[in-house]
Amino acid sequence: MTKDSNGINHTNGEAEHRDLVGSMSPFLDNGNPKVGIFWYDMANQSLFGVEKMDAEQATFINGRATISKLHKTYWQKQHHRAEAKGNTSSIFYKEHNYTLIPRGRIFLDEATDRFYVCVGSWLSDVDAEHLHELIEDEFNLPVDFEFVVDYHWDLGHGWSEELI
Repeated sequence: MTKDSNGINHTNGEAEHRDLVGSMSPFLDNGNPKVGIFWYDMANQSLFGVEKMDAEQATFINGRATISKLHKTYWQKQHHRAEAKGNTSSIFYKEHNYTLIPRGRIFLDEATDRFYVCVGSWLSDVDAEHLHELIEDEFNLPVDFEFVVDYHWDLGHGWSEELI
């Protein structure tokens, strides 16, 4: 790299440019199916708070693979970040209880090698087909994944961490 008269660094040629761009390649979406967590914004019909990882890198526990991050932990971190920045318009700032927003978790079943998405009974209040498409796209899932409704993901519900 060389500095110009304003003190700004510039790459020196195509090789340095390729090296610089190449260092970003590990961050590209490789198109592999993912497991993870999300929240669903019913008003905007969109996902947010998505955390994911390649399913092939996930560890199987009791025959299921998912991301190791808990919704509660993720929400608390985002809440504190929004408070510190004074971001009063953030949902993470406004809402203290992560269970009051529709949320879900993507699992991979070891026995069947199929993906399923755990959600609450709130699924009946949304366009499930649209949600299916959003999740399929965001997590690179095969079209045949299924929703599983479980009370843990119902609005206002969650398990005590003593049960985990």
